[in-house]
Amino acid sequence: MMNKGYAVAAVALLVGSPVICSAFLPATLKNTQSALNNVREGIATVDERTGKPTGSSFLPDEAIEKARKGNPIEKIKIAKDGTSAWKDIYDYAAKIRAGELDWEDVEKGDMDNRLKFVGLLHRGKRTPGQFMMRLKVPNGIINSDQLRFYADSVEKYGENQGVVDITTRQNIQLRGVKIEDAPDIIDGLHARNQTTIQSALDSVRNMVGNPLAGIDECEMVDTREICNALNDLVSLDPVTNTRGNPAYGNLPRKFNIAVSGSRDDYAHTHINDIGLQPCVHAETGEMGFNVVLGGYMSIKVKKILHNKSPPIYFNILFY
Repeated sequence: MMNKGYAVAAVALLVGSPVICSAFLPATLKNTQSALNNVREGIATVDERTGKPTGSSFLPDEAIEKARKGNPIEKIKIAKDGTSAWKDIYDYAAKIRAGELDWEDVEKGDMDNRLKFVGLLHRGKRTPGQFMMRLKVPNGIINSDQLRFYADSVEKYGENQGVVDITTRQNIQLRGVKIEDAPDIIDGLHARNQTTIQSALDSVRNMVGNPLAGIDECEMVDTREICNALNDLVSLDPVTNTRGNPAYGNLPRKFNIAVSGSRDDYAHTHINDIGLQPCVHAETGEMGFNVVLGGYMSIKVKKILHNKSPPIYFNILFY
């Protein structure tokens, strides 16, 4: 038997939880960070509306300094933290419903960027004012109640715009969604143990597992519990037990993780930032994982595409 906690802890270290990593910073780097504290001027460490730490508060000073000089999206993330974007959705929706606001009045930085932290991607060219809403569906597992809820949520938008996508990362996307309808959808998803929070932009994306989990005759590991645990690690606040984990709320780019359940590797671990491949310990027989880092669809790709460098492999063996 394998304890799923080992896999979750390993991924936390590999993704680079700021809380964990800061404890291992060399003294010289800590001194450098102290000297750079002024770069945090004007950046809130706690969001007053939610009571949660901001995603930016977990960043080292060097990252904040680069973001201030970076591309427009990084500047938007620093100026207005993405971890509380869900709160803006509820506020915007209430004002639109009350006739106090139109979607065209929503701040452009929110409309086209920050709302992606709530899974809302504006489709301004094809359907102005309407969004594609991306969920988090670990291992692609859904039930009939959830499926009916998806259909009911988009039916009002008509057969051409109210569409439910099934994606290549075992995920669900709802198309045609309007801001004023988003809170009810988010609440309905949370009531069904699903979420849209931290599903797009610079977030850890949907956890991919074995599509035959639980029924695969060649299964070595049931990936369903592991994918759920990993999803909670990155998108559930361990302090408030609410959706949205600020520790992973301001990554430099999207981050993909896949867990394979058999040697067939249906999850395609080799194209993810982190891939877990099941592996039996040669001496103890205990189940563990081979870990693949930097697959060719990962953050590493821009640096290695020209020389076709292979992914990096190492082992996590559980005793």
